[in-house]
Amino acid sequence: MRQIMVDTVTTRNDDSVSSSGRDLLFWAATKCFYAHGYHGTSVRDITESIGFSPGAMYHHYKSKQDLLFAIVSWFLQESIENTRKAIESAGPDPADRLFHAARSHVLWNASDVMCSFVVNSEIRSLTPENRARNVAQRDTLQRMFDSAVVDGTKNGLFTTPYPLETSRAIVTMCTAVATWYRSSGPLTPSQIADQYGEMSLNLAGFREGYSDQKS
Repeated sequence: MRQIMVDTVTTRNDDSVSSSGRDLLFWAATKCFYAHGYHGTSVRDITESIGFSPGAMYHHYKSKQDLLFAIVSWFLQESIENTRKAIESAGPDPADRLFHAARSHVLWNASDVMCSFVVNSEIRSLTPENRARNVAQRDTLQRMFDSAVVDGTKNGLFTTPYPLETSRAIVTMCTAVATWYRSSGPLTPSQIADQYGEMSLNLAGFREGYSDQKS
């Protein structure tokens, strides 16, 4: 088992949400998109769920599309920042970087399964321009995992013959936690994150003790 660092991802709950109109609309839209899908949700559905008139939304967001873009952009940027912090704290060792990147990604996606689901299922509903901007964010996140796996493969720490494909599989696996995780389940997010960190190392073909053998 790799050394476990103190979790730094903040779990959002409804009690912590600002009462500003913009934030209320943001989280109301997230809930509606999660329940009914982007195309199955109207502006009226969003605003009436929090007691606003439909016209009130346009004081804060230009359109329903603007709301979806805000949700996706925020969630992906937070994912990037959480992963970057985890990797920086892990140090230079590729196995440590991959382990803690995977843990961070699991923790973040489990922290708000509704938002994670909306981001990963409704990015297809963005306009081409907005989608391109959000795909660039996903690519930034993916490259952080790629770097750890590629570095570990180059120095013999990992044995996978397909480092980039393995890295993509790890990110997909960690992201998918949000599709099944429930707070009522038998494991805490931290316990799940530990398991997925180990599973990520296994996928990369981690050679336990290889660093010690080299020194």
